[in-house]
Amino acid sequence: MPPALTIALKDLRLFWRDRMALFWSLAFPLMFGLFFGSIFGGDGGDRAAMAVAVVDESDNEGSRAFVQRLRGSASLEVDAVASVEQARAQVRKGERVAYVRIPAGFEDGAIAMFGRDPDAGGVIEIGVDPARTAEQGYLQGLVSQSLFQGLGRSFSDGAAMRRDLDQARRQLARADDGALSPARRAALGTLFDALDDVGRTTPQASPASETAAAPGFGEGMVTMAEVARDERGLPRSPYEITFPSAIVWGLVGCATAFASSLVRERTAGTLLRLQVAPIGRAQLLLGKGLACFFAGIGSAVVLLAIGVLALGVRVAAPGVLAAGIVLAAACFTSVMMIMAVLGKTEAAVAGGSWVILMPLAMIGGGMIPLVAMPSWMLTASTVSPFRWSILAIEGGIWRDLDAGDAAVPFAVLLGSALVLYALAATIYARSRS
Repeated sequence: MPPALTIALKDLRLFWRDRMALFWSLAFPLMFGLFFGSIFGGDGGDRAAMAVAVVDESDNEGSRAFVQRLRGSASLEVDAVASVEQARAQVRKGERVAYVRIPAGFEDGAIAMFGRDPDAGGVIEIGVDPARTAEQGYLQGLVSQSLFQGLGRSFSDGAAMRRDLDQARRQLARADDGALSPARRAALGTLFDALDDVGRTTPQASPASETAAAPGFGEGMVTMAEVARDERGLPRSPYEITFPSAIVWGLVGCATAFASSLVRERTAGTLLRLQVAPIGRAQLLLGKGLACFFAGIGSAVVLLAIGVLALGVRVAAPGVLAAGIVLAAACFTSVMMIMAVLGKTEAAVAGGSWVILMPLAMIGGGMIPLVAMPSWMLTASTVSPFRWSILAIEGGIWRDLDAGDAAVPFAVLLGSALVLYALAATIYARSRS
């Protein structure tokens, strides 16, 4: 058996007997994943405003007034979107609860309610995320209320009523004689004249006045569109977000445990006996690294198995996940080697390891999930191996990346592992102990 493999097996047996090392590499990461997963999955109490994408294809005075009323609702967070295709894509991906489409030719107020063809369908189209069906009826009611407020504005604002009547007269003049009998044309003209007299005696509405929707109002005015949810690239549960971080914490636990072993053997005299044996320094360091590497992969496999079997964590891309775990383990093994050869005492290595790794964990996604980080923190996280390890593992769990998409985190992890290993080997070869 090669000397490096013999040393690795010896260190793995010692690692298995060290209960504190097992705690930091298995128990603590599992507790991390379960604790933060339960927090992210809990009900936050007060519900936030529904994020809705609005597509205004009409872009006229009436549609802009309608959108403004939607923005005035405390229950809605309205964002304008350029196209209905973009809005549907955001809803399918779960980025928006729903979209509201205002078709071309939309008219606000009485014309929107009564001046339309009864067979033309709704004047507003709504598409709701299938995973958020509980909000569908509520959103439909809010949209109907905004439409009804436009109608109330027409009858309470004389100027608005006269504008609607002028438009109705123009539509009446353009109507085909075959579709509208002379008697009905005359009756509608008389009705418009009467309403015009009412509008001239009606004061302008106060900007603060609002009209509540009557029960059942708005039926047929709103068309519900089906939206097929796209689960690709989205986590299905909070545990899919926290378990990649938990796996990386397991790698950190293995790295800190093995970093101290080299110093421990130096102080105990074991390292001296190994050095006088026919074993080169490179083989000795490689054996230590292999032990840490295999322990890290074992820790990742155990944590992943618990997540998949007990918590429903999926594996979207097994090949990408396997490569991500191997490269992340190699990267943290090289980090371990650097810490081991730089420290002179066991206390210095143990304390220095956490001093170095904790800040990297805080900015790299070990404390706050990458998907919840602000933009400035994401930029700072590029220097941390935590970020690239988590991205590589997430790529196989829920991001569903292919080899091309995962090339950047893979390249960063591989490059970091090779550079740090070469640096550690150089430092150890030049040391006297």
